[in-house]
Amino acid sequence: MNNKQTTRQRGAAMIIVLGLVALISTWAIDALYADNIALRRAENTDNALRAELASQSALILASKILIDDQAESQNDDLDEIWAQQATPFPIDNGLVQASIIDANRFLNLNDLVDKNGKANIVFEKYVKRLFIQLDLNEGLVDALIDWMDRDGQVHGSAGAEDASYSNQDYHIKNARLDSWDELLLVRGFDAKIMARLSTAASVHNVPPNGITRININTATAATLMALAADMSLSDAEILISERPFESVQQALQNRPWLANMNQAYLSVASDVFMVRTQASFGRANLRELSMLQRQSNKITMLSLQRSHDSDHFQVSRKSAAINGN
Repeated sequence: MNNKQTTRQRGAAMIIVLGLVALISTWAIDALYADNIALRRAENTDNALRAELASQSALILASKILIDDQAESQNDDLDEIWAQQATPFPIDNGLVQASIIDANRFLNLNDLVDKNGKANIVFEKYVKRLFIQLDLNEGLVDALIDWMDRDGQVHGSAGAEDASYSNQDYHIKNARLDSWDELLLVRGFDAKIMARLSTAASVHNVPPNGITRININTATAATLMALAADMSLSDAEILISERPFESVQQALQNRPWLANMNQAYLSVASDVFMVRTQASFGRANLRELSMLQRQSNKITMLSLQRSHDSDHFQVSRKSAAINGN
């Protein structure tokens, strides 16, 4: 074999070796990348589990606070422990935060219809006054009533029965709202309107007696003014400055705006609470909104909305007791 052939063979062998080295390097890089992805996924899964457990713990703690509060007092006001603003606290390389707001400070939109699916004319006046105060179109209330009532007649001057949804892929519900986000399905409602409305209204179940009571000790000025046609903003601010009250009778003594106010809707106690929790661990960021009902020293979850990172809230209807002891 001459020198040229030997050189060519050596060159070919070198090319093969370099090719194998390049191939093995590619495999190694791919394997390292896959390992990193697997580790990242495992880390994210672990953090997501931590966030869920932390959120559950915060909810149980909030439930215990509400149970303890009821054992100490039958009235509720904004000076009590449950109503205080909590700061985020660190736990296991993460952060957890929880806040409690009573839903009884707001008008419950589900009171717009009774248990038989008929419009509640008295409560309709309250909600329309609220919409006017919030610079919202009161005709939206007509559309909302048509969404919930069981008849096929257009309600009011701006109602919207099923024919108004012919361009949608759904029909009107003809039943009370299951969640706040359901308002987005009602004709005329959008995120901006709901954001403004959320300062004085809520959505939850209606008590068996058909009336969700408003807690005078926690109600917003807009809520109070919606209940009393003759109440001015100054009147509402004076009432709020004199809180807390031990009874409805004490709160309403010598009030010139009391005429035409239905006292059946008033209370000095709350029984439905919104608990917001947020837990952050690494890239996992879990936010939950739980609607809780407190009765006879027991906490029951009415609904749960959950959001991961920038996702929209996912609604889950529940009816389960929470151990807050």
